[in-house]
Amino acid sequence: MKYLLQLSFIATILLFTGCYQTQQKKLNDLISDIRQMYIPDSRVALFDIQVKKNGQLAIAGETNITGAFYELDSILKTDYPKVEFNASLLPSESLGEYTRGIITVSVACLRPVPGNSAELITQALMGTPVKILKKENTWFLIQTPDSYLGWTKEGSLSVITEDAMHRYNHSERIIFTGMTGSCYQSPDENSHPVSDLVLGNILALDEDGLRYCKVIFPDGRTGYINKEQCLSLGKWKDSFAYSQEKISETAMKFLGIPYLWGGTSSKMVDCSGFTKTVFFMNGIILQRDASQQVIYGDLVDTSDGYENLVPADLLFFGTHETDSTKERVTHVAIYIGNGEIIHSSGLVRINSMIPGKENYSSYLDSIFIRAKRILTCVGEPGIEPVFTNEFYK
Repeated sequence: MKYLLQLSFIATILLFTGCYQTQQKKLNDLISDIRQMYIPDSRVALFDIQVKKNGQLAIAGETNITGAFYELDSILKTDYPKVEFNASLLPSESLGEYTRGIITVSVACLRPVPGNSAELITQALMGTPVKILKKENTWFLIQTPDSYLGWTKEGSLSVITEDAMHRYNHSERIIFTGMTGSCYQSPDENSHPVSDLVLGNILALDEDGLRYCKVIFPDGRTGYINKEQCLSLGKWKDSFAYSQEKISETAMKFLGIPYLWGGTSSKMVDCSGFTKTVFFMNGIILQRDASQQVIYGDLVDTSDGYENLVPADLLFFGTHETDSTKERVTHVAIYIGNGEIIHSSGLVRINSMIPGKENYSSYLDSIFIRAKRILTCVGEPGIEPVFTNEFYK
């Protein structure tokens, strides 16, 4: 009898363990399905949700995707009512109403995790409006207007409310149009600097003088900028022509600027940071990375060479798909005409795609994947006019 009881107990344990493991697998599959549906790219959406085992199964973690959060919650309540749902929807409740921010240094560095030694993944320029998702010690997880996620130090941004962001977006502002420069303590370039500046920095206008604009930084500092190096946002907006010539003209200003992985400023840029910043200065928000930018725009027929290209088209390079490997886009350049491209590789330089030319790059020619026309698609997903972007409204 004792032997039979032991067998019964063991059978019960095995049955319970089997059911437990089956349910755990089903929950993991559910999470995977929702992740695939709502978060195709982890660079622009957070879905850090897992099944936890602590006596009983529970779902924990966090996401900033509302649809994914509530769909998972609904399915759990219907199909798994005994499974605890302990995940949280970002922005974190601990932020209160302070879920917005404005970059307040010339170039803010963003990293994949909170730590100075972590890889640089992208940058955000002064005046860029961002969403704040959560805080860890002196670091904020933020989302930029191209939806990119990253951690930045608290000294890099001014933390504000939704209402304050609305007021900022409707304030009188200027954009810095020099490649680099300074904001000074007084209307005199011999005075001490308040901050360095780079192309695309945006500041609130306080006073419009004859030679200098008095500006207000997002953190409250004030200073003066030479009027020859800035435009009112209104005039900047009116200058958007979405033209091939303007794109090429802006791109050429970057010649010689050194390469920096993750760089997006006129100090140092990587390949997609270069294309992104050139198009931003012409009123267009592109996606951050080359592998994202290649998704959008009209495909240009290059089956017989590069004759169909026009200036401002983007050319993409990388590893071609094979029977055993997927295509991998790793580089992007801007076409400027006559078979030439401008791109950031070591430094911003011009190369030709035509054999026999002095600056011909056989390497780039061999890894060319495809070309996309951007200017015919302004207003479509991934190619967004600056002032229709939700961050700038």
